[in-house]
Amino acid sequence: MKKYLLTLVVMVALSSSPVLAHTWYNDSDANETSSYQNKTSASITFQNKSEYTMTLKIMNYWGGLYRTVVLSPYSSSTVYFNSSSSYKLKIKAVKNGSASYHDGGTFSVTCTDYEWTEGTMTFSLSSYGDGLGPRISAKEFESND
Repeated sequence: MKKYLLTLVVMVALSSSPVLAHTWYNDSDANETSSYQNKTSASITFQNKSEYTMTLKIMNYWGGLYRTVVLSPYSSSTVYFNSSSSYKLKIKAVKNGSASYHDGGTFSVTCTDYEWTEGTMTFSLSSYGDGLGPRISAKEFESND
């Protein structure tokens, strides 16, 4: 019995690590029944590699808030997704009471019985506030549109 793994790299502007979608299947002999590994959720681990506290707003691509994640300096958090979809990311970075707001771009996840995304997005911010994407206003960050 041979096991194959197909990976699809999804490019995310902010990520230094790729986000992967996996497909698992077994190539069986004629006397064996083909079997599948079922997975119920996709996951992305968000890593903060900076001295800033970051608030990530994961927005459904067509509108509405999916999840808010707060990352302390040098911490990480994993978010699970139960269906395939596309998302937009808004980022707020705070250090010493000073905040900057950023458009984090878009990303997609795959979540089916046979394919699922597992990946890591790593965030770092220079002391000049660069590295998280184009700046947006605080009002735009707070909006859940």
